[in-house]
Amino acid sequence: MFTPVKRFGALAVTAATILALTACGGTPAGSTPEPGGGAGAESGTLNIAIQAWMGDKLALKDMAAQYAKDHDGVTVNLVEYADNQALSTFALEWSQGKSDQDIVVVDGASTAVQFVEQKLIVDFNETELLTGDLDPSKFVGESLDYTGLNGNQFAVPFGLEVYNISANKLILDKAGLLGADGEVPTFDTWGDVYAAAKKITDATGTPGMTIQWGPNAVPTLFSVEQALRGDLYEKDGKTLTFDTPEMRKVLPIWLKGVQEGVFSIDTFTNKDAGRSNFNAGNLGMLLETASRVPEAGQSLGMENVAVLAMPGSLENGSFGFSAGVLVPSASKNKDLAYDFIKTAMMSDLQVQAAEQWGKLPVLSSYFDQIDAEWKDDMYTFVQKSVPAPMYKDLTKIQDRGKQILQQYLTGDVNLDGTMKAFNELIAASDLSS
Repeated sequence: MFTPVKRFGALAVTAATILALTACGGTPAGSTPEPGGGAGAESGTLNIAIQAWMGDKLALKDMAAQYAKDHDGVTVNLVEYADNQALSTFALEWSQGKSDQDIVVVDGASTAVQFVEQKLIVDFNETELLTGDLDPSKFVGESLDYTGLNGNQFAVPFGLEVYNISANKLILDKAGLLGADGEVPTFDTWGDVYAAAKKITDATGTPGMTIQWGPNAVPTLFSVEQALRGDLYEKDGKTLTFDTPEMRKVLPIWLKGVQEGVFSIDTFTNKDAGRSNFNAGNLGMLLETASRVPEAGQSLGMENVAVLAMPGSLENGSFGFSAGVLVPSASKNKDLAYDFIKTAMMSDLQVQAAEQWGKLPVLSSYFDQIDAEWKDDMYTFVQKSVPAPMYKDLTKIQDRGKQILQQYLTGDVNLDGTMKAFNELIAASDLSS
C-alpha cells in the first residue's frame, strides 16, 4: 500500500508522486497474452499520468491495483496532473526524447491531436494492440474515430460519453409529464422540449431545464445539430456550419425559453450549475453529458432518473467524446504500457465506471453487461454519435462560439447577426487537422 503524495499544477510529473491503490477484482479483455505486450510486460515500473477525477470515475485506481496484484514484479504509479495545460510541459520533455510518463490519460481525446504531427505519441495502428479482443470491430460504434486522425490511431478511447437530456422523474411526475405507467415523454421537436420545460416551470416555480451554455456551449450545438440533421458540415463534408434551417428554428426557441425563465442561463457563470442542481434533485431536465443520470442516481435513486432522447438523437445520434489513452513515443516501457492498456484498462471494470459514473465502456461486450434501465437508449446514442471536428483552431471556435451564443441568448445580437458571427468565425479559423 502506497501513501498518496499529490502534486498539483502544470509541472512535469515524476514517479515520486503516487496514489494509494486498493485491490479490486476485474476480468481482463484477453485471458491469455496476445501481441502488444512483450517480455517487458512482466516486470518494471509503470507511470500513468491522470487527472484527479479519473482515479475513481474511470476506475483507474481499481485497474492499477488489480494489475499490480496480478503482476508481482510490476509497480504501478498513478500520478496526478492538474489539467490539460500540463500537456505542453509533457510534450517539451517528449521532444527531447525523455518521458516521465508511460501512459497519459487525457480529458478529451482531441487535445492529443497536437502531438501527432511531431510523432510525440505512439500510433497504435503501428502496434499489435488493436488485435484479437481489441480488434476495431469490438469497439462501440465509431468510438475509435474519436481518437484517430487520417489513419493515425493516436489514442485509445476510454470512458465514452454522449450529450443528451437527463431527467428527474419525480419532478416530471409533479409536472404531469409521466404516462400512466410511468413512461417518460418523447420529444419530436424542440417545441416539445420547450413545452415540457414550461410545464415544469409552472409546477415548480423554477426553471424547468438547464442547457450547457457555458464553456461547453459549442459541444451543445454539436449535439443538437447532429441529432436534428445527422451532420455538422456543409456539402463539402469538412466545413463546420451552424447556419442551417434546423438551427435557425432551435435558437429562437432557446431565446424564448430564456426570456420566460423556462431555460436557465446559470451555466453562463458556473459551468457545473446544472449538474449540481440535478444531482441535488432540484432540476427537472438537463442537457449536457448524459453521464449525469447514473451519477445523480446514486443519491436520488436510479429509479428516479432517466435519459430522454433530444429530438432526432435516436435516429442520428448526438455529440460523443471520450478520454484518450496515450503512450509517449519516448517511453522506455512501451511493452508494459501496451499490456496494461490491453489487460487492465480494457477489462470489465469499465462496467463499474459506467454504472457508477456514466463513463461508458468502449467495448461492446462490456456495454452489454451494464445493469441499468438507461443502457439500451444510451447504446443507441453512442453508436450513432460523432466527435468534434479535429481542427487546429477547435479551441478558438469553442471559446468564441460560446460568446456568440451567449450574446444571442441575452438579446444583444439578433438571429441573423448571430449566424453571421458564426460564419465569420469558422471562415477565419484553421480547419486543417
